[in-house]
Amino acid sequence: MTALLLNTTARLRRRADHHRRCDCDRDTLETPWKAEMCQILHARNRVEKRVLLDEFLYTHESEIARVLKRAQHISRLDYHDKDLVLSYFGDALMRMLETRWRAKSGPGTSSVFNYSRNLPTILEAETRYWIREDRRKGLLNGTAGVPGDSSHDRRAKMVKRSRELFEAEHARTPSDAELVDFHNTRMYATRKDAARQSVLITIRGLGSLRSIPLEDPSLFGEDRLAWTDVPDEGASERTARIRSIVAECARRDAEREATRLRAPKRQPVPMASVARVFFAHHCEGEFPTRKELVAELGVTEPASRREIGSHLNEILAISRRQFADYRNAD
Repeated sequence: MTALLLNTTARLRRRADHHRRCDCDRDTLETPWKAEMCQILHARNRVEKRVLLDEFLYTHESEIARVLKRAQHISRLDYHDKDLVLSYFGDALMRMLETRWRAKSGPGTSSVFNYSRNLPTILEAETRYWIREDRRKGLLNGTAGVPGDSSHDRRAKMVKRSRELFEAEHARTPSDAELVDFHNTRMYATRKDAARQSVLITIRGLGSLRSIPLEDPSLFGEDRLAWTDVPDEGASERTARIRSIVAECARRDAEREATRLRAPKRQPVPMASVARVFFAHHCEGEFPTRKELVAELGVTEPASRREIGSHLNEILAISRRQFADYRNAD
């Protein structure tokens, strides 16, 4: 009887650590960091949220340090750079709080959070995920030697080995042309299909370093850093074709409106508006996705979203006909 009362008292104490509007599953109440995250997610304003976050980081400093150490070790980050892994942990924590654990309607918790158990492991995995993403995009240095590194890093290690072999064979440092010839010959001799395995190099891609004099710090002191702006001669022609595409979309909008038998229950999305948004940044070579089109046009109804998808298919079909000579030339 005494044990039952003590157990009930401990369970009530754990429930009291959570927010009074807590919806967490009963089996997850005593899991690590659950009560603190529950309080943070129910914070009414940013000031209260910041105070609770600071208290959480201070109270669980040693536990967070163990999570950071594991993530740092598994991700092969520099052991001495503690701030880097901490910044990734903070980024992962804020992303989870704002996108996965917070209720969509306002302060509160989502069903994902309510049934989550091991929050330290979840945050460690999320931290490692964002490290991998930045490393894959080339935003994080030190990718050499990491499992799953890029082909550029593998090729750089092969070039280094070719340089060492050349120096051992000829007792001198190779020039760029000699290194390219020696490396490519070695790759052709040792690889089944060197051209398709991204192991061949060129003098331009070798990227040998040259010093830039301090008295001439401009970009033109290093010709590979200089950029010559060449005018796009075909830009005006492409713009004219895109205008004709938009005009064709406007004509089809007018035909639909003329043949409509009854008033629509919602405001239709004009195809011409979709075309204008789609080709807005064509000079930079950037074209939005269907999801980005929906966000740009501010459409919320499912039927209007489907209409945008249908319009986009028609616009692409018109564009293929307008630019058919470009495709045939390729």
